[in-house]
Amino acid sequence: MKQSQRLDQLIQQLSDGEFHSGQSLGEQLNISRAAVNQHIHKLEELGLELFSVSGKGYKLSQQLELLDKEKIKQATDHFTNEPDFAVYSVVDSSNDELKLLAQEQKLAAGYSVFAEAQTAGRGRRGKRWISPFGSNLYFSVYWPLAEGIHGAMGLSLAVGVALAECFESLGIEGVGLKWPNDVYIKGKKVSGILVDLETLADGSAHSIIGIGINLKMPESVTQHIDQAWTDISSEIPTIMSRNLIAARVRDSVLACLSEYDAAGLSVFQERWRAYDQFLDKPVRLIMGQRECVGTCRGIDENGALLVQDETGVKRYFGGEISLRLQQ
Repeated sequence: MKQSQRLDQLIQQLSDGEFHSGQSLGEQLNISRAAVNQHIHKLEELGLELFSVSGKGYKLSQQLELLDKEKIKQATDHFTNEPDFAVYSVVDSSNDELKLLAQEQKLAAGYSVFAEAQTAGRGRRGKRWISPFGSNLYFSVYWPLAEGIHGAMGLSLAVGVALAECFESLGIEGVGLKWPNDVYIKGKKVSGILVDLETLADGSAHSIIGIGINLKMPESVTQHIDQAWTDISSEIPTIMSRNLIAARVRDSVLACLSEYDAAGLSVFQERWRAYDQFLDKPVRLIMGQRECVGTCRGIDENGALLVQDETGVKRYFGGEISLRLQQ
């Protein structure tokens, strides 16, 4: 049995949040008690919080609801002929995993993957995305671009709107969007979007849209986060199944991508304005060593950020641009 399979089995055994002795875990996995201890350390490296008590054994700090493909399917409201998806345990990043699949086989539009943990999760501008096991959602979608690479302009904005609307439908208040790819709740980041683009030799192109959502961030990893953040469990009025949230997010994103394909970003412009937490506020744009200041005026039909300064309204596109409120 591979080490990764043993880790998965160990997590399954511990997911009930109860104590399990090292001996019983070793017997179930057919490994020594010393090997069980080594595997426990690997789980801690993945961001899981565990207790070890002499005479009792090991337990997770809280019960763990693992992602389950069948449960996600059962909670899916739309797309009776929806594209398939997969649930992985530990990946480098869900985007990279999907990228490899796209190289190996022809994927249907909307094929997607969920992962329980990422060891090399990526955010925008090369930042690390903290990705502890079984706590949050790490979700990536494959989507062909009928108009080539230019068809991706504004894609992250449309997906942002879909996530904002999805979170509101869960009963969350104070949802906001930050150009070009972040979702906030009451001024704190809860989700990010990373769009990877690939152009093939025949001129066709596709996108891989990665979404990270904080569901229940463990305290043990919060010291690594360098900005104000929140998670869904802190903002939602009732406890909700992780698999149900996964299904709702997937439904919303697939519906949004179909809408985007049919009509482009124009149908999302006004919806973006409703959530734009920078709209009509003084902002500064940081572009390497250069800074620009002005007043945010929303987005245009191509997804450019509109900033008004003393010379008029200027358009800024993504890339190495960081948007901040003026202090």
